Amino acid sequence: MVGTPKPPTFDDSFVHKGRDGWLFLVGGSNSVSSLYDRNSVLAGDATIRKWADLIEQRARRFEQMGIQYVHINVPEKLTIYGDKLWDPPIVDWRLSPAVRLREMLAQSPYGHVWLDLIEPFTTAPNKDDLYFKTDSHWSGEGCYFAYRLLCERIGLEPEPDLLNRAHQSIEGKLDMGSKFDPPIYEPVKFYDFRMKTQRVYSNAIARYLETPEFGAQIHVGTHVRYRNETPDAQRKKILIFGDSFSSQRGDALTAMLAETARDVEFVWSSNLDWAFIKRVRPDVVVYELVERFMTIVATDKLSIRRTIARQWLKAQRLHFEARRRAARQAIRA
Repeated sequence: MVGTPKPPTFDDSFVHKGRDGWLFLVGGSNSVSSLYDRNSVLAGDATIRKWADLIEQRARRFEQMGIQYVHINVPEKLTIYGDKLWDPPIVDWRLSPAVRLREMLAQSPYGHVWLDLIEPFTTAPNKDDLYFKTDSHWSGEGCYFAYRLLCERIGLEPEPDLLNRAHQSIEGKLDMGSKFDPPIYEPVKFYDFRMKTQRVYSNAIARYLETPEFGAQIHVGTHVRYRNETPDAQRKKILIFGDSFSSQRGDALTAMLAETARDVEFVWSSNLDWAFIKRVRPDVVVYELVERFMTIVATDKLSIRRTIARQWLKAQRLHFEARRRAARQAIRA
């Protein structure tokens, strides 16, 4: 006799289970649900004001350098999908860090550098396709939606067929779905948008990140460069400072832009390296930061060279520890 399957259990301090199978990141190191509060210790109005001031300072400096600056805060799912939360909702999306930053920058002469994703995402006809249900990241459709808005801002003609590119369709166990016992799966598409572009440079951190045995442990300091030599590549040099929503991989915002523009570089960092920007001389600097990381205001004291050296030492230490554990396991076996 087949028994009744047990319902999945989960840690509701980390994941909130909303309507229709939607999962929301609420805990973790960034205490995501606590950020929707003007008096939040992590992302209160004082912190958001510092972000607004920093964006203005950056915009002024880029203006003097003749470089276009675009600042993107990728919204949390809690900000976009209030309709998927139970009543009463666990947060008020109108108090999200990005919404409050938008309000502050609306009064600034440099507010135009901030690219609003909140309003377009919440009113999109395909809203429910823009994020994975069981993951904290946007889907290929969500990334493409943001890409088109960014192209419009920086004067690029978007590639119309990116979502028809090579992909794998699987039943995926994603970051929040994997927290349940048993895990919750959902149908997902994993893309590789790269068809016209070639990656011409990747630093040691990028290569380490892509090593299956060790990769998930180190991200910051990853640096890659793409060149697109096809005749229809648009003559822009774009430099991106971002996180996993941009990424060095072929399935994220960086790759979409690399299929569109002649020269695209990505640096995984929430801080800018002004000396590096001067050397590279891009036409456009795109800064992408997911909303939950707004708890720490950037200092822009990044040195890519020093960061790579520090991260590489960390990577070597992790590699040594992994080999030592494997050797011990082999001896016990």
